[in-house]
Amino acid sequence: MKKNFLNIPYKYWYEFRVLITLVIIAFTIKSTLIEIYIVPTGSMENTIMTGDMLVGNKFVYGMKTPPWIGLPYTRIGFDIPWLRFPKYKTIETGDVTIFEFPRDPFQKYVKRCIGTAGDLIWMENGDIFVNQKPFLLPKKAKYIHKTREKPGLRGAGIYSSFKGNKDNLNEFMVPYNGMEINFNEIEDWNSIVTLLVQDGNDVQISDKSFTVIDPQEIGRTKGFLKYMLMGLFMNKNKVRKIQNNDRINFTKNLINKNRENGIHNPWEFLDIMKKHPEDIYNNLKINGVFAKDMGFYTIKHDYYFFIGDNRDNSYDSRFWGFVPDYQVLGTPLVSIINIFKLTDLLKFNFNQFFRFEYIK
Repeated sequence: MKKNFLNIPYKYWYEFRVLITLVIIAFTIKSTLIEIYIVPTGSMENTIMTGDMLVGNKFVYGMKTPPWIGLPYTRIGFDIPWLRFPKYKTIETGDVTIFEFPRDPFQKYVKRCIGTAGDLIWMENGDIFVNQKPFLLPKKAKYIHKTREKPGLRGAGIYSSFKGNKDNLNEFMVPYNGMEINFNEIEDWNSIVTLLVQDGNDVQISDKSFTVIDPQEIGRTKGFLKYMLMGLFMNKNKVRKIQNNDRINFTKNLINKNRENGIHNPWEFLDIMKKHPEDIYNNLKINGVFAKDMGFYTIKHDYYFFIGDNRDNSYDSRFWGFVPDYQVLGTPLVSIINIFKLTDLLKFNFNQFFRFEYIK
């Protein structure tokens, strides 16, 4: 039987080419146009329910080519250059948005945008204020004229000062492209170093380098699908114990590997140095240049601040800060089904399973 250069019999060659073409088309659509997401938590209830399958529009904020290539649903692969095409609309305050989680871009989050680049935000006793006006979450949420100041960034109130406070935040400005940081006025270096790393810089203090990729977050979701499938056939408490042990060991190994290579998360390492801010100021390098010699730094990206509609049970920007423009993916269009309603076939409810509800 004749074969081609891939050693595939000619009678199967046509089918093979069709299969490869379909895979490429499917991957392209998934990466750039439309993607299906399953929501594992209740952070956006009751707008989006736990287990909802969402259809996401990935071109509304500007179609983005894949920044990574590798085996789907794994971390096996490598980064590649990417670009973003012109957008149909800009993100507005109140938009429900899908984005890459800054501390682990393999995780995709969906939250509501509370502040866009340049907005002034504060929270007082649970009430949110954006540019001096109250921001009201939609009625479904469980917790029931934009201006820009002169470019400049105060030293406090931009990142680590959040500390996960659910109901009270001091006033801060969401960073934007063109905003200036004056290194001589910085009080909260934790905030600034994190922002500098997110802005695409090589940031170092002495022999220490910084990354916002958090081993704790990577370990938290490792093997999520595997353990979910194990739970269908094993005692859930036993599966949970196995998962916790695996997560702890995996996270420890990642942290140790980073430390051996001199890589740290800013919010951990700089907390140790906060009693001696002069050491940070004197030793901080940005792309090989001392910050004290630069004087100022101009931010290169726009940033966004996100909060879940179910605010009391949402892991969001109040805990981990801003999302840069390059990690914004799109917006959910519609919830089509809820897969968690399949867990008990004896109590299956057709109307609850097929939701088909537009997200807004």
